[in-house]
Amino acid sequence: MKILLVALDSKYVHVNLAVRYLKKYCCNFDIVIKEFTINQKLEYILGEILAEDAALICFSCYIWNIDYINDISYIIKESNNKAKILYGGPEVSYEIKKMMKNNPFIDYIVFGEGEETFREFLEEIQNTSPMLHKIKGLAFKENNDVIINERRGLIDNLDTINYPYEVGEEFTNKIIYFESSRGCPFCCSFCMSSIDKKMRFFSMERVKKDLKMLLNTKARQIKFVDRTFNADYRRSMEIMQYIAENNKNKMTIHLEITADIINYEFLNFIGKMPVNMFQFEIGVQSLKEETLNEINRHMDKDKLSRVIKQIGKNNNIHMHLDLIAGLPYEDYDSFKESFDGIYHLNAEKIQLGFLKVLKGTKIFEDKEKHRIKHTKKAPYEVICTKYISLKELLKLKNIEELVDKYYNEKYFNKSINYIIDSKFTDSAFEFYSSFSDYWQKYDLYNRAHSRKKLYKIFYDYVKYLNNIDHEFIQALKFDYIFNNQFEELPDYLDRESEDKFKNIKRHLSNDIDFKYKYFASRNGKIINDFRIAEIGENIILFVYRDKENIFNRCETYIVNDIEEIVYEKR
Repeated sequence: MKILLVALDSKYVHVNLAVRYLKKYCCNFDIVIKEFTINQKLEYILGEILAEDAALICFSCYIWNIDYINDISYIIKESNNKAKILYGGPEVSYEIKKMMKNNPFIDYIVFGEGEETFREFLEEIQNTSPMLHKIKGLAFKENNDVIINERRGLIDNLDTINYPYEVGEEFTNKIIYFESSRGCPFCCSFCMSSIDKKMRFFSMERVKKDLKMLLNTKARQIKFVDRTFNADYRRSMEIMQYIAENNKNKMTIHLEITADIINYEFLNFIGKMPVNMFQFEIGVQSLKEETLNEINRHMDKDKLSRVIKQIGKNNNIHMHLDLIAGLPYEDYDSFKESFDGIYHLNAEKIQLGFLKVLKGTKIFEDKEKHRIKHTKKAPYEVICTKYISLKELLKLKNIEELVDKYYNEKYFNKSINYIIDSKFTDSAFEFYSSFSDYWQKYDLYNRAHSRKKLYKIFYDYVKYLNNIDHEFIQALKFDYIFNNQFEELPDYLDRESEDKFKNIKRHLSNDIDFKYKYFASRNGKIINDFRIAEIGENIILFVYRDKENIFNRCETYIVNDIEEIVYEKR
């Protein structure tokens, strides 16, 4: 019996972990994995699936792919294909009867943690008279009725789950997923991870063994799916230290952490980690006390602020802070306060998310209490609540786009900070709100914009406010040169302030002594990437290092005497 495991990822760079776990856990069966993305043509995916001629087609179901999977499954069944269809994953682990009644093409559902259930199902389905009733965690149809068996308990010893990837497998420029634990110590009402009531850990020996292999792949990033990586801080330190010592390919390691439980020992340890290797995603969600209590998120906000500021001072760890719009008791004004509260913590990125009302969570049960309306189809995103309107949420969507374009990429640091500090002193959120109004007024959201164009839009917006002054021009000019190595200064930023140094730059480009003396080498090669421009009262030397590394994108020096090439580190 041939079994096909199908994954539809949201992006090509992603690698599906779930189907690989299942294949390795059921290694005695004839199992093939086919991996696609939701951006590929339906006809292509169907053709690839049918070409396998499998007797059982299994889909890994999430909020981002369930509609595509339903379309594919419907077509397969309507074509009189004899294959049975099985669904599994978080999107089908709740409201199972409704799912199977509304989608008669589904033959089986594996709900909850899937490895043991799937293996037992494959063993039983091979029999002439399979006894499906005895398999915990399985739902199936019998005489047009949906039978939902008892829910299966969790696997206690995670080490019994095999390493999910093939030995020696390479994932060039891909994002691969890994877990060192399952479950979460917290009970946030909007999160699926709160449903499991206990945390379980792979042994440290197993974690290091798996990481040793993963770190030898050519992946772009290893993304831990542990819901709270630092739940056990000593264990976390040991894993991070092992990665730092063995990450010869300098992969980025993405970790979800809870900042306000970090102690001084872990904080000091973080400061010693290599630059640009680790990326922390920190779920703040809200700073409103009433909201935090309602979603079972108990947080020491003062400690959160201190920890994030300290991590930021070290300039070695990338930090992403998350907020969620649409939570209970959170209205537009309080969301604004939450945004302002985290904005000045100077994290690398601020991610504005919107509540997903997921089946099985407490927030799903409390929909009526808070009059939460959400989209009918996945991802079940909030439409409005008792506290915030659709119009306000749409405004936040527009603000989110500008935060992503103008804050998260770090191409406008000095100029945006200047405008906020001088013109929007009470609220950074008000700047993005005002800027969003400008984008709407001039229909800018409906067009694609190059980075060069984004500078001009920002300049035009400040001009529209009648706030163009010398300091703003100098700040925007600095940002432009700092972040755009090969783009000439536009006229509105005084191109002549750089052009007049072209002859000097040409001379310095050929001065070996100058380059050896003032420019650090990059992999044994002398850096020849620099620009000179007049910024305000100073002449600035811009030396370009690594455009992918925000901590070392460019270094600047004030040129005190351009004729004698005397530099003072800025």
